[in-house]
Amino acid sequence: MREYGVMTTPWTRLLASNRLFRRDGDDFVWPYEITVSLRESGPVIGIGEGVGHGAAGGMFSPQEALGRRAHFAKAQGEWLIPHIERMARGERVTAEELVEQFEQIHGRTPPLG
Repeated sequence: MREYGVMTTPWTRLLASNRLFRRDGDDFVWPYEITVSLRESGPVIGIGEGVGHGAAGGMFSPQEALGRRAHFAKAQGEWLIPHIERMARGERVTAEELVEQFEQIHGRTPPLG
């Protein structure tokens, strides 16, 4: 994969959720999710929670996303904050970096966003 600054199509992955490893029969938990999209125009962070008509969320710049740190904790995505901080400073963050750290934490590749 290439750095987001040279990609022609967005790279988007669900990188944090308190429901990533749920199984049938598990108790219900209110879902929180963080999606990262690396686009030619710059990174976009998707922040969402809930299900069905009770769901809410949006797409945010890295700077805006950093103002929602409590959501990162609820989505078990605090590991993303240093990457988002780099994005907010205008630094390049690659898909490879994000996937590598996700795999180190979770032992598998991230699902599509």
